[in-house]
Amino acid sequence: MTDNHLFLLKKVLRILWATLVVAALLFYFLFPEYFTSAVLLKALGENASTVLIFYILISSFRALLLLPSTIFVLLGVALYPNEPYFVLTVSMIGIMMGATLVYFSSLFLTPVALLGKSANKIEMVERKMEKYNFWIILFWSFFPAVPTDLICFVAGSSGYNYWKFFAAVFIGEIILVSVYVFTGSELMAFIY
Repeated sequence: MTDNHLFLLKKVLRILWATLVVAALLFYFLFPEYFTSAVLLKALGENASTVLIFYILISSFRALLLLPSTIFVLLGVALYPNEPYFVLTVSMIGIMMGATLVYFSSLFLTPVALLGKSANKIEMVERKMEKYNFWIILFWSFFPAVPTDLICFVAGSSGYNYWKFFAAVFIGEIILVSVYVFTGSELMAFIY
């Protein structure tokens, strides 16, 4: 797949994503009676297995669209406030699948094709990787304000050992996701 094809695919996916968000917001404002907690809880209860399957699939494959995992972790907390270990497990599986996908995509994608405008940051991150290796991956994965996909791509393109990379991302992400899940679950328990 050429860079132009990837660019076009990413553009189409962004338009699709934006259209879905706009449609959902429009529906929310036109029909607010469908978004009361009683209606939502009833709908979730009646479609529990479908919601569960959808949540697992979207959490696992969100990296294909380079979407941040935080959104899906918080969605899991909202959907399953009484099951924090389940949300943590599904979230971590999805995050690690995404990290692995981005790591290995560096073997055949250029930085511009994968990261677009963020590609110019690759050189700076590569210098940090040479100096700090494992620790830069771990702290980068833990810090919520930076895209983990970028460090995954750099680790893969620099030939950094996959298992060390995997361990660093796992440690950083499990700390961050645990904070989201357990504080979110406590907050949801307080609200309900």
